[in-house]
Amino acid sequence: TRNIKADIRFEGIPVVMHSSLSSEANRAMGKRVGVDAYVAKFDADNLADTLRPLLMRNR
Repeated sequence: TRNIKADIRFEGIPVVMHSSLSSEANRAMGKRVGVDAYVAKFDADNLADTLRPLLMRNR
């Protein structure tokens, strides 16, 4: 995450961590490494609901 956020080519692009693991420890790890959002156990509606506000804030 640090490398992605430091790379000017990716400036303004949110980093979303997607994992099949849904424990609070995994979410906390995502926050520690600097992700903008964490989506556990793929659900298309949940993923869309997570990405929509992240993408809209960079307009």
